[in-house]
Amino acid sequence: MKICLLALFAGATLLLGSSCSNAPSTSSTPATSTAAATTAPSLSAELQATKVNNLAMPMAGVLTAGQPTEEQLAQLAKLGVTRIVCLRPASEAGTGWEEAKAGALGVQFVRLPIAGADDLTPAAAEKLATELAAANGQTTLVCCGSSNRVGALLAMKAFYVDKQSKEQALTLGKAAGLTKMLPVVEAKLK
Repeated sequence: MKICLLALFAGATLLLGSSCSNAPSTSSTPATSTAAATTAPSLSAELQATKVNNLAMPMAGVLTAGQPTEEQLAQLAKLGVTRIVCLRPASEAGTGWEEAKAGALGVQFVRLPIAGADDLTPAAAEKLATELAAANGQTTLVCCGSSNRVGALLAMKAFYVDKQSKEQALTLGKAAGLTKMLPVVEAKLK
């Protein structure tokens, strides 16, 4: 049985996860929106128990993290993650196995390789926006090695696609794991 992920977002409770997919939302904010909120949704105790590196939910319906293990990926699938967007190139050490594992779990898997700063472009942000929209309200995990690239690309998406201010975009990026790439992202948000 899949567990519904409960998240508090902008004062509204959203039910997320495949067992709740037909439940009406009590929020007018779509899951792929990065509208500025005073607080990010909180992680359920079940999600916290997975101990995925740098796991966060910076916006409704989107989990961000560093690289999960095979066991953690299985736990996330049981908790309602139905789609994964991995920013690690398949050639990067410690990756390349996720497609097969996701397929075995019935989870959609997309690889959107972001090897470094040169790959952080408005076009890459558009691709991420497309992948998040394709989730159709289902819970999506966006991951990389540490979540730094995830935060960087979400900040780029917020700025270039969602037309948020630089400050709002950076706030979202930091909530999603942006750390060492912060100076690079700050320079790109013009």
